[in-house]
Amino acid sequence: MEKGLQSTAQTITAIVLLIMAAVQSVSANSTPLRVVDTQNISQHENISRFLDYIEQRQRQFAIEDLVADQTLKDMPWVENHSDSPGFGFDTNTFWFRVVVSNNAPNVVSRLLEIKNPVLDEVLFYQVNSRGVIENVSQTGDGNPASARPFFHHNLILPFTVPPTETHYLYFRVTTAGSLEFPVILWEPGAFQKRDQIYLLLYGALFGVILVMGLYNFFIYALFRDRSMIFYSGFSIGLMLFLATIHGFSAQYFWPDISWLRENALILVIPFTLFFSLMFSSTFLQLDRALPRLNKAVVMLAMVCLAMLVMAPLTPYSTLIRACAALVLPVSLGGIVVGVMRWLQGYRPARYFVIAWTAFLGAISFYALSKFGLFSRSAFSEYAVQVGAVAEAVLFAFALADRMNMQRKAFEQAQAKALDLQKAANERLEMSVADRTVELQAAMQELEEANQRLQSLTRQDGLTGIRNRRFFDEKLEHEWQRSYRSGEPLALLLIDIDYFKVFNDEHGHLTGDECLKAVAQVIDSALTRPSDSAARFGGEEFVVILPETNVEGAVHVAENIRLAVAGNGVVTEEGVLNVTVSIGAAALIPQKDQAPQALIAIADQSLYAAKSAGRNCTRVPAQLTRV
Repeated sequence: MEKGLQSTAQTITAIVLLIMAAVQSVSANSTPLRVVDTQNISQHENISRFLDYIEQRQRQFAIEDLVADQTLKDMPWVENHSDSPGFGFDTNTFWFRVVVSNNAPNVVSRLLEIKNPVLDEVLFYQVNSRGVIENVSQTGDGNPASARPFFHHNLILPFTVPPTETHYLYFRVTTAGSLEFPVILWEPGAFQKRDQIYLLLYGALFGVILVMGLYNFFIYALFRDRSMIFYSGFSIGLMLFLATIHGFSAQYFWPDISWLRENALILVIPFTLFFSLMFSSTFLQLDRALPRLNKAVVMLAMVCLAMLVMAPLTPYSTLIRACAALVLPVSLGGIVVGVMRWLQGYRPARYFVIAWTAFLGAISFYALSKFGLFSRSAFSEYAVQVGAVAEAVLFAFALADRMNMQRKAFEQAQAKALDLQKAANERLEMSVADRTVELQAAMQELEEANQRLQSLTRQDGLTGIRNRRFFDEKLEHEWQRSYRSGEPLALLLIDIDYFKVFNDEHGHLTGDECLKAVAQVIDSALTRPSDSAARFGGEEFVVILPETNVEGAVHVAENIRLAVAGNGVVTEEGVLNVTVSIGAAALIPQKDQAPQALIAIADQSLYAAKSAGRNCTRVPAQLTRV
């Protein structure tokens, strides 16, 4: 009997374990995959926030494990919601995954741009929904630029998606440096147009820095001022640093030298820091004014030189951390020493301090981002370039100012050399002025290009109105303003009724015309400058109404609804009538309340409108009116 009871207990335990495993499997499979529709990418989109990732620690995963997971769904994927996933100096291997689909009847060709060209190795696998690997590529600075799937200074991976198929894209990323993995999905034509502008701007940037370095080298050849030769070395190092972090050095300078491609940064950074420290010492004349401090500066420069010599013998992961950690104290120390000399009455130190301050902010943000303390952004991407140009120009002014002081002293000491000194100084000032005009023109072009780029990133490519990114920023801004003022903030969520049926009956091109027409009607219905309309996603639109209560929001919503119903969509088939359902909501923001609360209420309202038969405006019954 005891054996029977024991057998029964074992059977019950097995059944419980099977039920728990089934529940866990259902739970693991309940999270829906985030799918990127490649057909809806008219130009480009940052798809980093759609990435899932796995960090390989104790367990090592192969591509076969990931392909099997498409069916089993038992892998510990972590969703990323950042526009630029960064993990600092993590030497573990990472797997990234993004799911793409093509709902169009034709093959879609796209490019993936990984905007971190100093990653050691990126293995790319494209797998269809049936588990068949259709595309395998390898890139990274461990590979020559000529052997990459796409010849470019960044890491570019081309791929195609057949009609009406969903594919899984996997990336196996290994690097000894800072692991950042921002991924941009591009339409090839748009990528080529953008690239032409970028190459022009980077050419101007490198040209300015190189000319500054060569110019001061020739000045050194004339006057034998050691600060000039150190400044020239610093300029060359700065140009190599920028070229390396943006992938140009691996593409053009040493494309076939594997060790340099993978380790250039641990050579370039100590090289640049060494010349910057020696320039600070000679330019500020620390050997005479602050001899003890000068010894510390020279000793730190020798440390940089030692790091440069040790580069072939030291692991990259160790030395790159030391380089990144050394940038901040060197930059900050330059400012402190410059301020001390400025307070002592040394006039050229003022330009020196301003130059170092401009560069410190840029390079500090870059260095801290390498440790994963900041996410990659448009600011972090261009801050180093802008700071480098500002520092180069300001250092040139500082050198000119110091030479002006030397000229005056030389006039007092040697009257016979007055005419020669004046001519040389006038030529120097004229050259500096010419370079300044060229730099200002280049900076103006860069600013205009940045403004155009910012405008494009906040505009929906199909409808012409603002996009989701603009909406998120605008809602956050208006939410904070309403919180401070105590005024209500209203939101409308607008959905085109039966849009899928409309698309199926009339085709995607007519569907696009429908989206454009509805967007223009919504935008035209807004009468106040503070009101904003944007495309929320798919066939949904959103309207932000500052200083508006529920009644006002419903009034605007009804105007929009009636205008859409009355206008229709003009096509070759004639005028097609469409209607919209609108959810309205309004709140006075409270402390510890996020803007998503307003979106959630508007979403409830939209659901209520759809449940009421569509073509109407609704507010949740439980909403307190403001």
